[in-house]
Amino acid sequence: MLTNRQLFLQYLGQTSSSPLLLEIERAGGVFMYGPSGEKYLDLISGVSVSNTGHCHPKVVAAVREQAGTYMHLMVYGEIIQSPQVQYAEYIAKFLPENLCCCYFVNSGSEAVEGALKLARRFTGRRKIISFKNSYHGSTFGALSIQGNEHFRGAFRPLIPETYQARFNDTGSLG
Repeated sequence: MLTNRQLFLQYLGQTSSSPLLLEIERAGGVFMYGPSGEKYLDLISGVSVSNTGHCHPKVVAAVREQAGTYMHLMVYGEIIQSPQVQYAEYIAKFLPENLCCCYFVNSGSEAVEGALKLARRFTGRRKIISFKNSYHGSTFGALSIQGNEHFRGAFRPLIPETYQARFNDTGSLG
């Protein structure tokens, strides 16, 4: 019988040539635990998904309550979902009046994709400027404005008319 590590390496697409290979059995608060009780401080926080800590009782209760109602309907503003519209209303209270609506997405990369499309649609312009050494995600549009050639190189050609400037250097805008 194959171990979880072997299954991981055999059946999951690897995102790097040297994955961390930490096997996590459970997590609580700021710690993750391996199958033999190894304890790891989670400094990534599930890429911010677990920023209140793993298994926070209020979050777990809210997830259970929502899962008992419905799991997922649609994110693209087609179906009225009570938690979504109530959250949008709450967020809007903190925004300027002319920024009064939300577009919920599943990840930072998807948010970057939405921002790229919105910028082009709103301005009618095609050129996009981003910063060198920046990180925007791993989707195609996000890679196109990614500031690290190590991540971009294998996926060329990328979205055209993207340019990079050096942060705090107006002369690099060209």
